[in-house]
Amino acid sequence: MKSPALPAAAVISALVGVTITAVACGCSDDPLGRHAISGSVRVDGQPLASGAINFEPVEGQATSGGSIVRSGRYLVPRGGGLVAGKYRVSIHAATPGTGESVATDALPGDAPHPPSELIPSQWNAASDHFIEIRRQGPFVFEFDVPKKSH
Repeated sequence: MKSPALPAAAVISALVGVTITAVACGCSDDPLGRHAISGSVRVDGQPLASGAINFEPVEGQATSGGSIVRSGRYLVPRGGGLVAGKYRVSIHAATPGTGESVATDALPGDAPHPPSELIPSQWNAASDHFIEIRRQGPFVFEFDVPKKSH
């Protein structure tokens, strides 16, 4: 038995409905105009094994962002990305082997010593490093951090 053909109007109507749904859910465009941000973090020329990078707005932008750094690479996806503007960069990483021991006179349940910071304060607490996000990019930022403060 032969199936009745769908009228062309029904097919067009269905396609328009799918398109409207995709636009309404924000699947095709971000209303804030956020951009995915990626790049690398090197310390004394070597990829940072593990750490965190944050981008804080300095011009009143509606977004801030951050990411874990693994094997020297980071990615802030578009959904948590940044809008156009200037951002202060802060990078944190624990010095390997720190923050694991407990003081010899510690009481049961005392926390271990906090890890020491591998990254100089000029790259985190007192950061004087900035990026600028432009509407047309670039959206890749590379950072090479010297261990010794300057």
